Amino acid sequence: MCGRREPLLSIQGVTKVYPGGVVANDNVSLDIYPGEVLGLLGENGAGKTTLVSIIAGVQEPTSGDIIYQGRRVRFRSPREAARAGIALVPQSPQLIDAFTVAENIALAASLAGKGLGLGEVRSLVKSMGSEYGISVNPDARVWSLSMGEKQRVEILKALILEARLILLDEPTTHLSLMEAEKLLELTRRLASEGRSVVLITHRLREVLKAADRIAVMRRGRLVGVLEREEASEEQLLRLMFGERVSGGGPLRRRKPSGIQVLRVKGLWVHGEHGEMAVRGVDLEVLRGEILGVAGVAGNGQRELFEALVGIRRPSRGKILINGVDVTRAGPGARGRLGVAVIPEERLGWALVPGRSLVFNTALGLYSSPRGPYRGSIVEWRRARETSEEIVKRLRVKVSSVDAPVESMSGGNMQRFIVGRELAKKPTLILAMNPTSGLDVDAAIKVRRLLAEAADEGAGVLLISEDLDELLEMSDRIAVISRGRVTLLAERPFKVDEIAAAMTIG
Repeated sequence: MCGRREPLLSIQGVTKVYPGGVVANDNVSLDIYPGEVLGLLGENGAGKTTLVSIIAGVQEPTSGDIIYQGRRVRFRSPREAARAGIALVPQSPQLIDAFTVAENIALAASLAGKGLGLGEVRSLVKSMGSEYGISVNPDARVWSLSMGEKQRVEILKALILEARLILLDEPTTHLSLMEAEKLLELTRRLASEGRSVVLITHRLREVLKAADRIAVMRRGRLVGVLEREEASEEQLLRLMFGERVSGGGPLRRRKPSGIQVLRVKGLWVHGEHGEMAVRGVDLEVLRGEILGVAGVAGNGQRELFEALVGIRRPSRGKILINGVDVTRAGPGARGRLGVAVIPEERLGWALVPGRSLVFNTALGLYSSPRGPYRGSIVEWRRARETSEEIVKRLRVKVSSVDAPVESMSGGNMQRFIVGRELAKKPTLILAMNPTSGLDVDAAIKVRRLLAEAADEGAGVLLISEDLDELLEMSDRIAVISRGRVTLLAERPFKVDEIAAAMTIG
């Protein structure tokens, strides 16, 4: 690695506060040197992506300074950062599907102020792809590429734009093990050529193999920077997750019954880009039990959730709800079996924007035996009464049940969604990140409602990126990494074991 007399880029006291008061970065100071691979570790929500987004001009800091090549800078767009020689390779490639590889890169070059013709770009894609071992057909339409090939295009784009600082945000998330190994080797080569690489990951093996230094973030703060030779897995886990060595007492007191409400057997599910996102998962949920599912985002949790609720068809395996095989059935069949669904997306999935609470109550309860229906006819009076009961019982702040749902705050939307789903008197609740983006009071309320539902006999599958939430609420925790269950933990939880299972590469 090159000497470290002067950093290429220096982050000085950077803080980022989002509207609503969420602090994503809290007084972060960090140097990035020429010719190094800097690993950036942290659990979900630690602030890693926000930090590199600020460096790349995607977002602006609330306060603090960035010194680049000895000058104080403030990039107000990715275009400005690209012109300065900084390239962000996002976790999900940002390419135009209808364009060819060469057309995408030519467009990026034009925006970065580099006058490269399409023919020149095609030639560079071929020559650089061959030189760096990341070949891709320059004339292929992006929609036809695999996720690994799209990742190569993003990296080729950075190389063709002659980036001096390359920011890789979870680049191995959608890659096979072989592809991931090649990418790690590539980061070392780029550093040997004098470029600087920031490698964001949650996989300890990757940073221990590829990084020169390892920076660790936790809850928006930089909590440590270690030389690779000085770092161990135990040290890094302690920095990532703090001194939480065991989970606290459960939020609930009642014990689950032995009656199985959900059985998942050998489930395999494809992702958006054809890759296998869920790989042979086996799970069960009992009546009165909360089974937490932990894992770093992008390890198959979303695909698992979509398969369980019936909007993504598994390629192999079985899903049984209350003993009924629903593997090939749609969401309606699950609703008739007493399934309630609390998705991550409030508007567009759980709620129809532009429509009233009454309308959304009727629609949400359509397949439930407890819905406000006489045959296929909506009984609007019952739908209104149910809406008013939900608003009153959950203290949802809204001007009227006839108001459009988007007139509510995010927290009140979520209270209403949870109240509507609980109105089904479900035997099984499938929830994904149900408190994401909520303030502390709203999050506590939602957790209590789910706990009360479990105490009343519902089985709950809780997929959450908030490990503290899972430790507080779960009777058992299943850890998913790269689409596989790598640990099934019971109380008392050992956080170090759970954290290690989350970071298996």
